[in-house]
Amino acid sequence: MLKQIKKKFLGFIAILFVISLVATSCSEDGGYQGAKPVIPSDPSKPVTFTDYSPKEGPVRTLIFIEGSNFGTDISKIEVTIGGIMAPVIGSTGTRIAVMAPRRSNRGDVVVKIMDAADKVVKEYEFEDLFDLHVALQVNTLVGKVDPQTNKSSIINGTFEEAEFQAPWWLEFDIDPETGEKSIYCIDAEDLAALRKINLNSEEVSTVFMKGQSGAKKIKSMLFDTPTRDTLFFVDDNGKGNWNDRHALPNIFYTLRRENFRKVYPYLYAQTSYSAVSMNDGTLFYNTYTNSVVYKARQVWDAAAKMWDGESLFSIKANSSGHTFMSKHPDDLYVYITGVFHAVYKCAYNKQTKTLESPAVHVGSLTAATGYADLPGTSARFNYPRQGVFVKNKEYVAQGKADVYDFYVCDNLNHCIRKITPDGQVSTFAGRGSIGSDGNVNGWIDGDARETARFNKPTGICYDEEEEVFYVADNDNKRIRTISVE
Repeated sequence: MLKQIKKKFLGFIAILFVISLVATSCSEDGGYQGAKPVIPSDPSKPVTFTDYSPKEGPVRTLIFIEGSNFGTDISKIEVTIGGIMAPVIGSTGTRIAVMAPRRSNRGDVVVKIMDAADKVVKEYEFEDLFDLHVALQVNTLVGKVDPQTNKSSIINGTFEEAEFQAPWWLEFDIDPETGEKSIYCIDAEDLAALRKINLNSEEVSTVFMKGQSGAKKIKSMLFDTPTRDTLFFVDDNGKGNWNDRHALPNIFYTLRRENFRKVYPYLYAQTSYSAVSMNDGTLFYNTYTNSVVYKARQVWDAAAKMWDGESLFSIKANSSGHTFMSKHPDDLYVYITGVFHAVYKCAYNKQTKTLESPAVHVGSLTAATGYADLPGTSARFNYPRQGVFVKNKEYVAQGKADVYDFYVCDNLNHCIRKITPDGQVSTFAGRGSIGSDGNVNGWIDGDARETARFNKPTGICYDEEEEVFYVADNDNKRIRTISVE
């Protein structure tokens, strides 16, 4: 985290330096910035453009646009690069300073100068394109540990202050009323704390702790797909015997209108690890004993006074284990990951509203754990955990039936793996460098495949609008990001 803070601090200092340079130049031109009056573009003179530099660089590269009669009011200057708005840092009247934005790969540089009434008096597009240097980067968003003990706790506050004990499972959320973006995080299974990471205010808060929820050990969570007004929690309640299935809840729920703070029991069954909510509202969950998948039927069991479940199939016959389910956005499949070191694929029948028996998509049931980027059953995993489906624009353009890749936390391989619909497996991020001890795990930000390291990542979610992955880096006690920069 200190590395990340230092990086932000140095970037801030660089911006201040440029602003001070621009302000000085403005003063030399007879104008002022900040609280002092600014000089508008002179309507009696033409606005001219000569050049800009540099012509290439990574995200946040400082670009200087040369010309005349720009004015010094940056609120009247608009610059886009590749169709993406570029932050305008300052203007001397003859030089505009901007910063290269993310996703500006197209490269066309367009400048607009407005008058006092915000009417465009000059629009200009340079012939030379800006060459954005893009690279997949891993960064630390929030979380820190005591540098002496390598320990942390559940501490709320700003991104600079907040701590996590062991972030486990993530769900991305956009508030339908405010548009506020947040990540909900299960922190520390034994404590079963629900944390809220507010991406707008850059603050972390605790929604509830285990003592408030009645849960024993929350293993996963999910929103109801049709409305996203309900957030379910799947609980390892410690009841592995089917005869005890009515003893304790295995699924709880909370409501958005209550800010997800009040927790209610939803289903009673033996210990469970995950669930999925289909687009039509059908809910499926699994159990530890014999790794059975159930459909949460809307059938009232009068004797047990509960909604009962219908047993569908065992993921691996006569084998009990921790398994986790992820729903395909188009309800084509449910993928199942977990202790069996493979990714299973269950087709969803939309007519009968049921899941068909699983087949191994990638990985192997019989082989030992391992690490291998190979297709289909030749691939090797080591305890794959939470996964997320992400739309691939190339598949859309090609008219493919399944347009989503699957990204999964490969826990004990300390990396994020990418799985295509046809079963091609590759390492997306992590294992980027090897330490002197031969280990590939650790806490290192940087290029996703050449530098970055994770330490037992378990949770992952995705912001489609910003094209950013968020990762619960469990043993590093931090939330990491993966994005193109």
